[in-house]
This record gives sequence, C-alpha cells and structure tokens, in this order.
Amino acid sequence: MPGTAKASRCSGAGSRDRDRSVAPRIPRKHVAFIQRISGGHPEWGEDKIAEELAARFGVLHSASTIRRYMVSRQSTPRGDQTWRTFIRNHDKELWACDFLTQYTALLAVAYVFVIMEIGSRRIVHVNVTTSPTLPWVKQQIREATEWGMAPRFLIHDNDGIFGQYGKRMVVEQDDDTRSYRCHLDRWLDEAMGIEGIPIPYGAPNASPHVERFVRTLREEALNHFIFLCTDHIRRVVAEYVRYYNGARPSQAIHGIQDPYPELRQPPLRDGKLVGLPVLGGIQHDYRLVA
Repeated sequence: MPGTAKASRCSGAGSRDRDRSVAPRIPRKHVAFIQRISGGHPEWGEDKIAEELAARFGVLHSASTIRRYMVSRQSTPRGDQTWRTFIRNHDKELWACDFLTQYTALLAVAYVFVIMEIGSRRIVHVNVTTSPTLPWVKQQIREATEWGMAPRFLIHDNDGIFGQYGKRMVVEQDDDTRSYRCHLDRWLDEAMGIEGIPIPYGAPNASPHVERFVRTLREEALNHFIFLCTDHIRRVVAEYVRYYNGARPSQAIHGIQDPYPELRQPPLRDGKLVGLPVLGGIQHDYRLVA
C-alpha cells in the first residue's frame, strides 16, 4: 500500500541516520593520532594539533573535530600540571626564597630570610634582620652564590621588599627585549645571570617547597622558644638549619639533604641507639654507636 511504502521509506531514512551517528566520523587511524599527540602533550590545544597533523601527515580536520577526540584533561592546558612539570625538569638548577616573621619577647619583629635548593631540599642560605631592604636581600643572594653556586632560576613571591614596579617594565638592549615585574628580577638578570621567577599574585602554593620548610622551621624550632633578641633567633635558626641539612631525613627525597661526613659511611649493624640533642633537646639526631 502507498502508506506502507512511505512509512517504510521513512523508517529506512531514520535507520540510515542512526547508523551515521554511530559510525566513526573520521578514520580510526586519525583518532589514534589525535589521542597519541594530545596524551603526550597535554599543553597543546586543538589548533596546535590540527596544524601538526596537517603539516606532518597531510591529515586535514577542523579544530572542533580534533577537540572531540582529544584525551580528556584534569586541568586546563596552562594549569598546575605545566608548573609542576617545569619544577620537576629544572629542580637541580632552581632555588626558591621566602621571608617569615618572628616576634621577640619585647614585641620587636625580626625577618628570617631563607633560600632553598629545590632539587636537594637543602637550605643554601639563611639570615635574620629587623630591617629587610632590597640592598640587604641582594647581599644575601651574593653570599649564597659566592662560591659559584648560582642557580639558573630563583622563585620568589611578590613582597614589596623586592621593588615591585606595579606593571611589567620592558627593557630593550642589544636587539633583545625583556620584561621584569620587580627591580630584583632585573638585578638578578643583569648582575647575577639568574632568571627571577615571581609567582602569580595570591598563589603561595606556587612555591610549596620553601613554604613547607617555613612551616617545619616554626613547628620544630621557633615555636619552642621565647626569643630575647634578633641574635637569639639567628642562633636558633642556624643550629636548626645545620640539623635540617645534615641529619634530618626529608620525606620528599627519601634521604638526608647534605649528610654529615659520619653519616655518609655505611651504618653500623649493631650498636646502642643514642639521641644527640639539637636545640637543647627539642629535636634529636639519632645514631648507632659501638
């Protein structure tokens, strides 16, 4: 019957539409290309992948098609993963610095300045002052690098001590254009050959390693004392840093940052366990002795 034929034709068209929606829109080989590239480079966007496929293999697909088959990401292409990857790749040539404040018994404010080597978690320099200024910070960096130990990068926060410009200053010199967020970064680049990396505004988690040491220093040393003066703070901090670098195991690196010479030798198998007091017994350096 005519009605039946019409219904049959309509049914066939609907079936073809359903089959078209299920069938791959592009060759499976191309899907594999897209997933392989997007999985290996999560920082690449669909436009970049489309250009790569077109230039390398002559495969032409729109950016929207590329996006459909890309490996899903947990974060944006320029999110935390990119920063963590940078830290992991450059940790041997990367330092980080930070300030913490400590009050004395007479309510004077002292500033503890810490510089950490990220790869080893070793504290390369520490000092205390009541008048933190940009020239004072420069001198601390000079002292930390006086034996040719200068890093390639130095991470720091956006403290006003570093001479914030308010907006990036662009400097053109010898056909090279560079921009700096603060005076410290310009001085590091021009005088020390170090690239300063200010963390994003309001993002202290971008420098977690030195921030974690600051917390450790407070909990294991500073919070146990009533300080009489700045020199008292300096002595306590210096003794704790010696213990931290030479005897305290770091969970991050599963070892001791810069072990004392006696700790570099194979440990004794038998012996008596003793605890050498640190900071008057607040912490202990445990050893086996014959």
